[in-house]
Amino acid sequence: MTKNQYKIGTIDNEVNRILYADDCLNVLNDRLAIPSESVDLIYLDPPFNSKSDYNLPFKGKDKTAKPVAAFEDTWQWGDAQSAVLERFKSGPATRTIAQLIDVASRVDGPNAKFRLDAYLVNMAERLIAMRRVLKPTGSIYLHCDPTASHYLKILMDVIFGRANYRNEIVWCYTGPGSPGMRQFNRKHDTIHWYSVGDTWTFNSDAVRIGHHEKTKDNFKPGLRGSGFVDGQYDLAEGKVPETWWPQEKGNGFAIAARQKGQYIGYPTQKPLALLERIIQASSNPGDLVLDPFCGCGTSTHAAEKLGRRWIGIDISRFATGLVKRRILTNFKLRLDPNDISAFGVPETPDQVRELANRDKFEFEKWACGHVGAEGMFHQPGTKGPDKGVDGVLKFIPMEKPIKEQYAIVQVKGGNVTPDSVRALETTVRRFDAKAGVMICFANQMQTVENNRSKETFTDMTQIDYPVIQGLSVEDMLLRDKMPKLPNLMKLAGKTSA
Repeated sequence: MTKNQYKIGTIDNEVNRILYADDCLNVLNDRLAIPSESVDLIYLDPPFNSKSDYNLPFKGKDKTAKPVAAFEDTWQWGDAQSAVLERFKSGPATRTIAQLIDVASRVDGPNAKFRLDAYLVNMAERLIAMRRVLKPTGSIYLHCDPTASHYLKILMDVIFGRANYRNEIVWCYTGPGSPGMRQFNRKHDTIHWYSVGDTWTFNSDAVRIGHHEKTKDNFKPGLRGSGFVDGQYDLAEGKVPETWWPQEKGNGFAIAARQKGQYIGYPTQKPLALLERIIQASSNPGDLVLDPFCGCGTSTHAAEKLGRRWIGIDISRFATGLVKRRILTNFKLRLDPNDISAFGVPETPDQVRELANRDKFEFEKWACGHVGAEGMFHQPGTKGPDKGVDGVLKFIPMEKPIKEQYAIVQVKGGNVTPDSVRALETTVRRFDAKAGVMICFANQMQTVENNRSKETFTDMTQIDYPVIQGLSVEDMLLRDKMPKLPNLMKLAGKTSA
């Protein structure tokens, strides 16, 4: 993607509800997409240099099935990294960054397959670009873990200024350990918060939490934070949180995978409450929030809920499609598809057909992301059987006992044969699913209709739902249709405003 390929999504500088399917560096360097000093708050949850690849899991009965790759967190040194490092060395403002990268190169060694210095080159380029788009009163929160947090801290000291380091926040959560562990259980992430200058937004009243019961019991007149009201001393309305944010009962800070109704199967997904606290603390209603690695869109969800404008960027078409469907699902009373601009994602049937002809695996990812399917069985770009499953949609029929069910999603970018329709029914039964959905183009829908099983299922609502059904790309895009399923589960949240 070359520079200046994007345009501002809305008029009158009110940039809002924009998704980009692209490397965030391309978008950040495009001054028409994001003008200088236009963003109030950046939150980023980038790859952590974990030396792992992350997949979208789905646990079916067939344990041999492969999940779809969500993103790679493995970094190798090559000509591109060498060129960036030389550029850093030649610039007076970036020489210190080059020195840091040189130190990091000695940690893994030049012969290592995956290298810390390659990761830091990647992050340095993008953090420099983020500095450009932030307002002088803006803030940036970088979410990481102990793998590289100390190196990222030094990198941000150089780019944003050591004096502008506001807090190191530690998000603590619980979870099981592995048998035979020989070290303490690693259950925390680090969030580095920097301001751009010496004036920044911090809404302390918006993020206050309740005092501990012991504090209330031991309260005495004159205690800091108290006031004289109606003839007696009262404890102030809560306290500003400390820099450690622990998971506690009812506060929503448990990992997303342990929160019912929130987890959508995306690796590294963060809890909504965590993002709400950050956005409430460091932005105001109407401010612009940017997430350059938006993944499944928790930050954009929180921003929309809290009345902030937002931009989300992710290199994956699947992720950006998932984010758009998540926002539309959770805010369907006030938004329609035209309220969200998506660049780099096909938005017309002709564009989708061109994608399907060019890359069938990217088409599969786009289709599954558009309807909110949660996982796929085969690795895009690899040969071999896909087990007949490209994604799954979860729903809860109105019946007793209440039990989560799912529908198999299969995507066809070319001709749909009678055998492929009948094979979908076989796949549904093999995986003990409730239904199957064939996504294809409109000119193939008649084949689906003529060859699908006419079997239906019902629940207490007495509505008939097809066990096998078709959904055309044209209906998805032009009429915002979704599969006919009861109580289709919302994507990562319960917001309905």
